[in-house]
Amino acid sequence: MTVQRTLMRNFFYKAVLMLALSLLMGQTYGKGWEEPPPLRDRLFFGGNFGLTFGNTTSIIVSPLAGYRITPKLSGGLGVRYEYYKNSYPGFVPYSTNIYGGSVFTRYMLIQNLGETLGIGGIGTGIFIQGEYEMLNLESQYFDVSNTHSQEKRFNLHSVLVGGGIYQPIGQRSGFLITVLWNLNESLNSVYSNPLIRLGFTF
Repeated sequence: MTVQRTLMRNFFYKAVLMLALSLLMGQTYGKGWEEPPPLRDRLFFGGNFGLTFGNTTSIIVSPLAGYRITPKLSGGLGVRYEYYKNSYPGFVPYSTNIYGGSVFTRYMLIQNLGETLGIGGIGTGIFIQGEYEMLNLESQYFDVSNTHSQEKRFNLHSVLVGGGIYQPIGQRSGFLITVLWNLNESLNSVYSNPLIRLGFTF
């Protein structure tokens, strides 16, 4: 229990540090609004969802909440839950729960691709993103490297970088396609590079 508390405290410290760096970047590099919008207009919510059925069943719910530091720079926190079931023929079937959290920073390189290209009509934006993620996994199913054999569950830490496109569908909402690479991919990683996400914000 003490180990779990220590790991959660470490995650919290890293999350606060990354958000603090985002705020610093916003003050240093980002151009602000002529008139800053009210707080409620700078907050946004959204998430990613995933469903897979077959020999492997995966149901993922991953909501997030963020804050627009400048018109181009934002940061936020996310949580993740996944129900995972493996029933490949020839293997002992099992099911498990994966949960964790993340902190991210996103910077819009191009807010409106149509305006940039001078063709209009395309509101698509292009962004880069950095993220720190911690997932809690059952050792007997995911500890391939056998480094957590004495623990029932262990925390997997990942540093993800990449980018993607943002397609607005209204004043505040839109869809995102994000491609990320895990900089510290290991035998225990639950996904291989690159990681592709489909999500939305509002």
